[in-house]
Amino acid sequence: MASPPQSLTTLLARLASSGTDFLLVGGLAAVAQGAPLSTVDVDVVHLRDAGNVSKLISFLESVDARYRGRPPGQLLRPTHDALLGDGHHLLTTALGPLDVLGAIEGGRDYPSLFPDAVTVMVEGLSVRVVRLETLAELKRNSTGAKERLTFAILEETLRRRSGP
Repeated sequence: MASPPQSLTTLLARLASSGTDFLLVGGLAAVAQGAPLSTVDVDVVHLRDAGNVSKLISFLESVDARYRGRPPGQLLRPTHDALLGDGHHLLTTALGPLDVLGAIEGGRDYPSLFPDAVTVMVEGLSVRVVRLETLAELKRNSTGAKERLTFAILEETLRRRSGP
């Protein structure tokens, strides 16, 4: 894996060691596969079943997870029921930002993304990461400037991987 900020690597390794079923997506997933991107958070799509969400809640409690962007004094923590849904949970933790996603572009959730995942090692632990080709395909029709730039970088990384 390339070198993301140490706290993000630690956050990812701690999540992997929690026994929670998840797939790494987003910028860190691309970095893990050699794309020259910068990222400030960990993005994961989790398996949304009751047992897995219970493991995830235990992990989130252990890293003091709470929703970002809340007014001072209005601490809000993720709940079991909320994490069973397909929404986005943009959290801050003691180890850095963590986005826990029920589904991503095109409604792609854990079961539909799992066949498009590969394994990388993070601090000696296996982490399932959505393949770079799939990440690029998910960004292909994006209209935002950041997403278009990310798509171009992913495409160039894939081109370089395949050779001249």
